[in-house]
Amino acid sequence: MVMHLQAGVLMGDPEARNYLANQWGKKSTSSDITLYTVSSADLVQTTVVPEGYPKKPLALVYTAHMSDSVVLGVPVSGIDAAVGESAILADTLQIPGIKAVVGEQTQGLDSYFEQMDKVFSKLSIKNWKSQMVYDGSGATATRTALRELHPGPRSGADDYLAIEVDHAFPVQGVGSVILGTVTSGTVEKGQKVQTFPEKQKGIVRSIQVNDEDAREAGPGVHVGIALKGILPKYLERGTVIGADNSDQVSESMELKFPINHAKFGKPPEVGDRVHVISGLYDSPAKIVEWGDTAVLQMDKMTPYHPTIRATVLDLNRKPTVLGSKL
Repeated sequence: MVMHLQAGVLMGDPEARNYLANQWGKKSTSSDITLYTVSSADLVQTTVVPEGYPKKPLALVYTAHMSDSVVLGVPVSGIDAAVGESAILADTLQIPGIKAVVGEQTQGLDSYFEQMDKVFSKLSIKNWKSQMVYDGSGATATRTALRELHPGPRSGADDYLAIEVDHAFPVQGVGSVILGTVTSGTVEKGQKVQTFPEKQKGIVRSIQVNDEDAREAGPGVHVGIALKGILPKYLERGTVIGADNSDQVSESMELKFPINHAKFGKPPEVGDRVHVISGLYDSPAKIVEWGDTAVLQMDKMTPYHPTIRATVLDLNRKPTVLGSKL
């Protein structure tokens, strides 16, 4: 059986993160996140890289939300604010990962790991495996370690269909085409579906997995889907595609979920303005409640489903991460 793995590179240094990703696959779709793909007889890996980060903090969250496991990358220049923010995000989301020093000359920099474990002693990364990446063998070892960490489909992910869209575009003679991750359920050719938000209804015209035609795709698979009857303007990033009779995928102006608070930074207060990313859909919001459970009044109708990841940010402070859905 072929394993499908989405690996994120959480790193602020553009040269170092692309140095690693280029050794893992062929560059494909690129926007504020870039996807690299590689396949073998038993593994299809999609690597997600946050372009423009740290200037574009949302790109880091998109990357983490798409990932089964991550590399927390440290550049040869040392531990910086981007490393700290990435560590906090991975901790609040409870994503498994590897911490790695990445660059062409990493010899003698093992002390970075000791520094990280000391500075971030409250975070889960202190228990992560450490890896030096300075050549192809280091990149291969890191990729193997990520594969061993792969947790498999999210809990309860067979109950309903949910596809989280990361890119969408029109194709002449085909119609609307989306790239996205099947986070729950199975999508089939010819299936009737609808979008959240907007509730536009359409039909799955065709499915591609790793550029090959497929009749269906299940949880954890990154897919390309041609849709009949839904215009690209209703398929912006973060749109969730569900079955046309779904009672699990929804949209709301208020989100409520148990939250894992960030272990660094001052906690927010009720009434504060924040930014929320639900899956890959982002919206400003206001905090209504902030305790074991977060209640957020959204500025836009926002898609939601039981296994979706959600992160709350304050874009006016550092670190930006306030907490993530448990």
